[in-house]
Amino acid sequence: MRSRRGVAAVLTAAALLAAACSGDPPGAAPVGPAAPQPPGTAAAGGLAGASAVNPAADEGPEPVRIGVVMATGGRLAAQDGPVLDALAYAVRQVNASGGLLGRPLELLFEDSDSELNTAFKAAQRLIDRSVAVLFVSCDPYFNRPVREVAHGAGALVIVPCGPEPAPTLPDGRARVFAAATPARDYGRALADHAAAAGIDSVAVLVESDKPEAVEMCDSFDRRFAVLGGSSGFTLRFDRFWLGAQAVVGAEATARALAPASRFPAVVLCAAVGGRGTQMFDLLRAAGVESEVLAPAALDGVAWQRGVFGLEPLTVITEASTFGDDPSAQVNAYFASIITGDLRRAPEDPDEGEDPRALADVEDRLGWAVTGAEALWIFVRAVQRTGSLDPAVLAADIEQFVDVELWMDSASFSTFRHAAADRALRVIRHANGASRLIEVRTPSSP
Repeated sequence: MRSRRGVAAVLTAAALLAAACSGDPPGAAPVGPAAPQPPGTAAAGGLAGASAVNPAADEGPEPVRIGVVMATGGRLAAQDGPVLDALAYAVRQVNASGGLLGRPLELLFEDSDSELNTAFKAAQRLIDRSVAVLFVSCDPYFNRPVREVAHGAGALVIVPCGPEPAPTLPDGRARVFAAATPARDYGRALADHAAAAGIDSVAVLVESDKPEAVEMCDSFDRRFAVLGGSSGFTLRFDRFWLGAQAVVGAEATARALAPASRFPAVVLCAAVGGRGTQMFDLLRAAGVESEVLAPAALDGVAWQRGVFGLEPLTVITEASTFGDDPSAQVNAYFASIITGDLRRAPEDPDEGEDPRALADVEDRLGWAVTGAEALWIFVRAVQRTGSLDPAVLAADIEQFVDVELWMDSASFSTFRHAAADRALRVIRHANGASRLIEVRTPSSP
């Protein structure tokens, strides 16, 4: 049987093509607060391939071209694909509501196929086509070539997910912004929730070869100590530690993880796209039944079905996928995945296998809605300034204070180019059910 993740890589392109050929998603929520409604502007299709031209552009105002370099193949596909779908969905909503500055958005997509050189050349092609903004892969290593090309051209870059990018060159971050919640905010939110739940001591597992996971745990420890809590046991793991467990055997792994069982909760600091789920699986296999508190790295549905002894698990992420999110935008988006608007179908499904069973879980990742949020960072800056100049837009984004985006508000500053003050969702998995139990904005540093 083909894996869900294998299918996802193949099918993203089909979902994007479907987005290009259809109008506003059925039953979708309004585009957002104060959505632009220029009179007499026809809605245009939301997506076009980088080598294609949006037919609507020949019949009306010149489109605002936005470029995307992400992966639908290779190891980044499982991470980029869901974000790309959310971004395309938001593009369609904007176009169905009249476009931007009276012009339709035209999404020019280049598939990096998880290759650095391919991403570099793709960015050059998009810059040559005068895109107003570049949206790039979530992985900081793989989006670096695109950011370097953009820096040389003075272009605006928005990273939908992943850690806040560090400068690649002197002043190389001046026009680069991240839509995802910073790791330090996740750490404080985890600490705030633990203290509010009456937890006074925890074990900590940290993915030590992922800088954002280390930053998250450091932030958690500082905030938890301020709130009167303590971290009594810490284990650092990386790909080598995890790989070695197959050699040392289950008994040795259980001994290494046994101290965690003495605490009422285990905080698992892991990066999206990292190895947090592997560690979680080992933890449960070792017989540690403590409550696990985790960030968005353990968000999602597909992987959870294969983990024995999942509960209890509390995940803090950007959105709830269970139809109970406070944002109507979010609920409409995930409903569209389930009902088929963005459904993916495998090219060669196994005989007797219903492709809908594969599609209805793969994109249900709460953190992936930052793809839509990323587009709205650009949309809001254009609305506020009436400009498409990247220098003007970057300067305006740095002035965002609780600016309403696609689902929530966010803030930026000259020193902070990642979304701050976002209200995070606390999802509880227990007693065979998953539900939103709290909306929590991370405390100030």
